[in-house]
Amino acid sequence: MDEVDIALILTLLTNSRTPYQELAKRLNLSVNAVHKRVQSLIDEGVIVSFTARPHLIVLDAFDVLVYGKSDTASIRDTIKRLSEDDPIYWVAAASGNYLFVGCYIRNMGELEHVSEFIRENGEMPEPRVSILNLGIGAHQVPRNAFDELDWQIIYQLKDDSRKPLAEIAEAINVSAKTVRRHLDRMMSSYYVDFSIKWFPDKGNDIITIFHVKTSAARRIDPMEIAKKYASNLLFTVIFSNLPGEYLLVTWTRNMKELRDLGNRIEGEVGFESVWPNILYTGEIYPTWREKMIEEHGNPPPA
Repeated sequence: MDEVDIALILTLLTNSRTPYQELAKRLNLSVNAVHKRVQSLIDEGVIVSFTARPHLIVLDAFDVLVYGKSDTASIRDTIKRLSEDDPIYWVAAASGNYLFVGCYIRNMGELEHVSEFIRENGEMPEPRVSILNLGIGAHQVPRNAFDELDWQIIYQLKDDSRKPLAEIAEAINVSAKTVRRHLDRMMSSYYVDFSIKWFPDKGNDIITIFHVKTSAARRIDPMEIAKKYASNLLFTVIFSNLPGEYLLVTWTRNMKELRDLGNRIEGEVGFESVWPNILYTGEIYPTWREKMIEEHGNPPPA
Protein backbone atom coordinates (compact mmCIF):
# COMPACT_ATOMS: atom_id res chain seq x y z
CA MET A 1 0.00 0.00 0.00
CA ASP A 2 1.00 3.63 -0.40
CA GLU A 3 -0.31 6.93 0.98
CA VAL A 4 -3.09 7.04 -1.62
CA ASP A 5 -4.32 3.57 -0.65
CA ILE A 6 -4.32 4.60 3.01
CA ALA A 7 -6.31 7.78 2.23
CA LEU A 8 -8.75 5.69 0.21
CA ILE A 9 -9.19 3.17 3.03
CA LEU A 10 -9.74 5.88 5.66
CA THR A 11 -12.40 7.52 3.49
CA LEU A 12 -14.21 4.21 3.00
CA LEU A 13 -13.98 3.43 6.72
CA THR A 14 -15.86 6.67 7.35
CA ASN A 15 -18.39 6.23 4.54
CA SER A 16 -18.22 3.17 2.32
CA ARG A 17 -20.97 4.54 0.06
CA THR A 18 -18.81 7.47 -1.05
CA PRO A 19 -19.23 7.59 -4.86
CA TYR A 20 -16.19 6.71 -6.98
CA GLN A 21 -16.40 10.12 -8.62
CA GLU A 22 -16.07 11.83 -5.23
CA LEU A 23 -13.24 9.50 -4.21
CA ALA A 24 -11.43 10.34 -7.45
CA LYS A 25 -11.82 14.07 -6.81
CA ARG A 26 -10.53 13.82 -3.23
CA LEU A 27 -7.53 11.72 -4.25
CA ASN A 28 -6.79 13.62 -7.46
CA LEU A 29 -7.14 10.44 -9.52
CA SER A 30 -9.28 9.26 -12.40
CA VAL A 31 -12.39 7.23 -11.58
CA ASN A 32 -10.81 4.27 -13.38
CA ALA A 33 -7.67 4.53 -11.21
CA VAL A 34 -9.81 4.51 -8.04
CA HIS A 35 -11.67 1.42 -9.30
CA LYS A 36 -8.36 -0.35 -9.90
CA ARG A 37 -7.02 0.54 -6.45
CA VAL A 38 -10.18 -0.63 -4.69
CA GLN A 39 -10.17 -3.88 -6.65
CA SER A 40 -6.50 -4.44 -5.86
CA LEU A 41 -7.18 -3.97 -2.12
CA ILE A 42 -10.04 -6.48 -2.39
CA ASP A 43 -7.87 -8.98 -4.28
CA GLU A 44 -5.16 -8.70 -1.60
CA GLY A 45 -7.71 -9.31 1.16
CA VAL A 46 -7.10 -5.89 2.72
CA ILE A 47 -10.75 -4.93 2.11
CA VAL A 48 -13.12 -7.85 2.60
CA SER A 49 -16.54 -6.20 2.40
CA PHE A 50 -18.40 -2.90 2.41
CA THR A 51 -20.72 -2.84 5.41
CA ALA A 52 -23.84 -1.11 6.73
CA ARG A 53 -24.90 -1.26 10.39
CA PRO A 54 -27.33 0.72 12.59
CA HIS A 55 -25.30 3.42 14.28
CA LEU A 56 -24.44 2.77 17.93
CA ILE A 57 -26.14 6.04 18.92
CA VAL A 58 -29.44 4.79 17.49
CA LEU A 59 -29.02 1.57 19.48
CA ASP A 60 -28.11 3.50 22.66
CA ALA A 61 -24.89 1.45 22.77
CA PHE A 62 -21.23 2.36 23.02
CA ASP A 63 -17.82 1.25 21.82
CA VAL A 64 -15.23 -0.16 24.21
CA LEU A 65 -11.63 -1.23 23.69
CA VAL A 66 -10.10 -3.69 26.17
CA TYR A 67 -6.38 -4.28 25.90
CA GLY A 68 -3.44 -5.63 27.84
CA LYS A 69 -0.72 -8.23 27.98
CA SER A 70 -1.89 -11.83 27.67
CA ASP A 71 -0.27 -14.81 29.41
CA THR A 72 -1.58 -17.22 26.78
CA ALA A 73 0.70 -19.80 25.19
CA SER A 74 -1.40 -19.78 21.99
CA ILE A 75 -2.59 -16.44 20.64
CA ARG A 76 -4.58 -18.15 17.86
CA ASP A 77 -6.57 -20.31 20.31
CA THR A 78 -7.16 -17.33 22.56
CA ILE A 79 -8.48 -15.19 19.71
CA LYS A 80 -10.88 -18.01 18.79
CA ARG A 81 -12.18 -18.22 22.37
CA LEU A 82 -12.74 -14.49 22.54
CA SER A 83 -14.89 -14.59 19.40
CA GLU A 84 -17.58 -16.53 21.29
CA ASP A 85 -18.98 -13.50 23.15
CA ASP A 86 -21.40 -11.61 20.90
CA PRO A 87 -20.44 -8.05 21.93
CA ILE A 88 -16.85 -8.68 20.68
CA TYR A 89 -16.35 -7.53 17.09
CA TRP A 90 -12.56 -7.30 16.75
CA VAL A 91 -9.55 -9.04 18.25
CA ALA A 92 -5.97 -8.15 17.30
CA ALA A 93 -2.64 -9.52 18.50
CA ALA A 94 0.42 -7.33 18.78
CA SER A 95 4.04 -7.43 19.85
CA GLY A 96 4.75 -8.03 23.51
CA ASN A 97 1.90 -10.61 23.63
CA TYR A 98 -0.58 -7.75 23.69
CA LEU A 99 -4.23 -8.24 22.76
CA PHE A 100 -6.65 -5.53 21.67
CA VAL A 101 -10.35 -6.41 21.88
CA GLY A 102 -13.11 -4.20 20.47
CA CYS A 103 -16.63 -4.55 21.90
CA TYR A 104 -20.09 -3.09 21.26
CA ILE A 105 -21.69 -2.71 24.68
CA ARG A 106 -25.43 -2.32 25.29
CA ASN A 107 -25.31 -1.26 28.96
CA MET A 108 -22.92 -0.88 31.88
CA GLY A 109 -23.91 -4.27 33.32
CA GLU A 110 -22.82 -5.93 30.09
CA LEU A 111 -19.53 -4.05 30.25
CA GLU A 112 -18.71 -5.76 33.55
CA HIS A 113 -19.52 -9.19 32.07
CA VAL A 114 -17.47 -8.63 28.90
CA SER A 115 -14.48 -7.30 30.84
CA GLU A 116 -14.46 -10.41 33.02
CA PHE A 117 -14.90 -12.67 29.97
CA ILE A 118 -11.87 -11.08 28.30
CA ARG A 119 -9.80 -11.26 31.49
CA GLU A 120 -10.47 -14.99 31.82
CA ASN A 121 -10.54 -16.16 28.20
CA GLY A 122 -7.86 -13.76 27.01
CA GLU A 123 -5.65 -14.74 29.95
CA MET A 124 -5.24 -11.01 30.50
CA PRO A 125 -4.64 -10.46 34.22
CA GLU A 126 -4.73 -6.65 34.02
CA PRO A 127 -7.13 -5.62 31.25
CA ARG A 128 -7.33 -1.92 30.46
CA VAL A 129 -11.02 -1.11 29.86
CA SER A 130 -11.38 2.05 27.80
CA ILE A 131 -14.64 3.60 26.64
CA LEU A 132 -14.45 5.22 23.23
CA ASN A 133 -17.87 6.86 23.42
CA LEU A 134 -20.99 6.74 25.54
CA GLY A 135 -23.62 7.13 22.83
CA ILE A 136 -23.56 10.91 23.29
CA GLY A 137 -26.66 12.40 21.73
CA ALA A 138 -28.63 9.15 21.91
CA HIS A 139 -31.46 10.95 23.72
CA GLN A 140 -32.01 13.00 20.55
CA VAL A 141 -32.68 9.90 18.43
CA PRO A 142 -36.30 8.68 18.18
CA ARG A 143 -36.85 5.40 19.99
CA ASN A 144 -38.15 3.84 16.78
CA ALA A 145 -35.71 5.45 14.35
CA PHE A 146 -36.22 2.70 11.73
CA ASP A 147 -39.42 1.47 10.18
CA GLU A 148 -39.85 -1.93 8.52
CA LEU A 149 -38.64 -0.69 5.15
CA ASP A 150 -35.56 0.94 6.70
CA TRP A 151 -34.57 -2.40 8.21
CA GLN A 152 -35.04 -4.17 4.89
CA ILE A 153 -32.79 -1.62 3.18
CA ILE A 154 -30.10 -2.03 5.85
CA TYR A 155 -30.34 -5.81 5.44
CA GLN A 156 -29.71 -5.47 1.71
CA LEU A 157 -26.67 -3.27 2.38
CA LYS A 158 -25.19 -5.07 5.38
CA ASP A 159 -22.42 -6.85 3.44
CA ASP A 160 -22.47 -4.73 0.29
CA SER A 161 -23.08 -1.13 1.23
CA ARG A 162 -22.25 0.02 -2.31
CA LYS A 163 -25.15 -1.94 -3.80
CA PRO A 164 -27.04 0.18 -6.39
CA LEU A 165 -30.47 1.54 -5.50
CA ALA A 166 -32.10 -0.39 -8.35
CA GLU A 167 -30.86 -3.72 -6.96
CA ILE A 168 -32.12 -2.89 -3.47
CA ALA A 169 -35.48 -1.82 -4.87
CA GLU A 170 -35.88 -5.02 -6.85
CA ALA A 171 -34.97 -7.18 -3.85
CA ILE A 172 -37.57 -5.61 -1.54
CA ASN A 173 -40.18 -4.91 -4.24
CA VAL A 174 -40.39 -1.11 -4.01
CA SER A 175 -39.34 1.70 -6.33
CA ALA A 176 -35.78 3.01 -6.47
CA LYS A 177 -37.23 6.44 -5.61
CA THR A 178 -38.64 5.04 -2.37
CA VAL A 179 -35.32 3.42 -1.47
CA ARG A 180 -33.50 6.70 -2.14
CA ARG A 181 -35.90 8.64 0.10
CA HIS A 182 -35.47 6.24 3.02
CA LEU A 183 -31.72 5.95 2.54
CA ASP A 184 -31.24 9.72 2.26
CA ARG A 185 -33.13 10.21 5.54
CA MET A 186 -31.04 7.61 7.37
CA MET A 187 -27.78 8.98 5.97
CA SER A 188 -28.55 12.64 6.67
CA SER A 189 -29.48 11.74 10.27
CA TYR A 190 -26.35 9.54 10.67
CA TYR A 191 -28.57 6.63 11.70
CA VAL A 192 -26.51 4.14 9.68
CA ASP A 193 -22.79 3.47 9.90
CA PHE A 194 -21.32 2.73 6.44
CA SER A 195 -17.84 1.27 6.68
CA ILE A 196 -15.59 -1.58 5.51
CA LYS A 197 -14.11 -4.75 6.92
CA TRP A 198 -10.43 -3.89 6.79
CA PHE A 199 -7.52 -6.27 7.41
CA PRO A 200 -4.31 -4.18 7.34
CA ASP A 201 -2.22 -7.22 8.33
CA LYS A 202 -2.86 -8.71 4.87
CA GLY A 203 -0.42 -6.21 3.37
CA ASN A 204 3.33 -5.81 3.85
CA ASP A 205 2.97 -2.56 5.76
CA ILE A 206 3.43 -2.01 9.48
CA ILE A 207 0.50 -0.94 11.66
CA THR A 208 1.65 0.24 15.08
CA ILE A 209 -0.33 1.43 18.09
CA PHE A 210 1.55 3.97 20.20
CA HIS A 211 0.30 4.23 23.79
CA VAL A 212 0.68 7.83 24.87
CA LYS A 213 0.24 9.25 28.36
CA THR A 214 0.12 12.93 29.26
CA SER A 215 -0.71 14.66 32.50
CA ALA A 216 -4.45 14.53 33.15
CA ALA A 217 -4.53 18.33 32.85
CA ARG A 218 -3.09 18.30 29.31
CA ARG A 219 -5.37 17.26 26.49
CA ILE A 220 -4.12 16.22 23.07
CA ASP A 221 -5.54 18.24 20.19
CA PRO A 222 -6.39 15.54 17.59
CA MET A 223 -6.30 18.07 14.75
CA GLU A 224 -2.83 19.25 15.74
CA ILE A 225 -1.53 15.68 15.98
CA ALA A 226 -3.17 14.80 12.65
CA LYS A 227 -1.37 17.68 10.92
CA LYS A 228 1.97 16.90 12.51
CA TYR A 229 1.96 13.19 11.62
CA ALA A 230 -0.30 13.38 8.57
CA SER A 231 1.68 10.96 6.40
CA ASN A 232 1.72 8.19 9.04
CA LEU A 233 -1.19 8.71 11.42
CA LEU A 234 -4.35 6.72 10.71
CA PHE A 235 -6.32 8.02 13.68
CA THR A 236 -6.06 9.07 17.32
CA VAL A 237 -8.16 7.12 19.83
CA ILE A 238 -9.50 9.23 22.70
CA PHE A 239 -11.20 7.64 25.71
CA SER A 240 -14.13 8.98 27.72
CA ASN A 241 -12.98 7.39 30.96
CA LEU A 242 -9.17 7.66 30.81
CA PRO A 243 -8.06 11.30 30.77
CA GLY A 244 -4.49 11.73 29.66
CA GLU A 245 -4.31 8.37 27.83
CA TYR A 246 -4.41 8.06 24.03
CA LEU A 247 -3.67 5.58 21.28
CA LEU A 248 -2.00 6.79 18.10
CA VAL A 249 -2.69 4.23 15.37
CA THR A 250 -0.01 4.59 12.69
CA TRP A 251 1.04 3.19 9.33
CA THR A 252 4.60 2.86 8.04
CA ARG A 253 6.11 1.10 5.05
CA ASN A 254 9.18 -0.34 6.80
CA MET A 255 11.04 -0.55 10.11
CA LYS A 256 13.27 2.44 9.41
CA GLU A 257 10.23 4.64 8.87
CA LEU A 258 8.71 3.23 12.07
CA ARG A 259 11.87 3.98 14.06
CA ASP A 260 11.94 7.55 12.77
CA LEU A 261 8.25 8.00 13.58
CA GLY A 262 8.75 6.54 17.07
CA ASN A 263 11.61 8.95 17.76
CA ARG A 264 9.45 11.89 16.72
CA ILE A 265 6.53 10.82 18.91
CA GLU A 266 8.77 10.10 21.91
CA GLY A 267 10.25 13.59 21.53
CA GLU A 268 6.83 15.26 21.57
CA VAL A 269 6.63 17.93 24.28
CA GLY A 270 4.07 17.00 26.93
CA PHE A 271 4.12 13.25 26.33
CA GLU A 272 5.10 11.71 29.66
CA SER A 273 5.38 8.16 28.29
CA VAL A 274 5.22 6.48 24.89
CA TRP A 275 5.38 2.77 24.07
CA PRO A 276 4.52 0.95 20.83
CA ASN A 277 2.83 -2.31 19.93
CA ILE A 278 3.13 -3.60 16.36
CA LEU A 279 -0.04 -5.35 15.19
CA TYR A 280 0.57 -8.61 13.34
CA THR A 281 -2.82 -10.32 13.07
CA GLY A 282 -6.48 -9.59 13.65
CA GLU A 283 -9.97 -10.97 13.17
CA ILE A 284 -13.41 -9.36 12.80
CA TYR A 285 -16.54 -11.12 14.10
CA PRO A 286 -20.32 -10.72 13.78
CA THR A 287 -22.04 -9.38 16.88
CA TRP A 288 -25.52 -8.68 18.20
CA ARG A 289 -25.72 -5.78 15.71
CA GLU A 290 -25.68 -8.22 12.79
CA LYS A 291 -28.23 -10.47 14.53
CA MET A 292 -30.50 -7.46 14.95
CA ILE A 293 -30.33 -6.73 11.21
CA GLU A 294 -31.27 -10.35 10.46
CA GLU A 295 -34.19 -10.28 12.88
CA HIS A 296 -35.66 -6.99 11.68
CA GLY A 297 -34.62 -6.89 8.04
CA ASN A 298 -35.09 -10.53 7.04
CA PRO A 299 -37.63 -12.05 9.43
CA PRO A 300 -38.61 -15.72 8.91
CA PRO A 301 -41.81 -16.29 6.95
CA ALA A 302 -44.95 -16.38 9.07
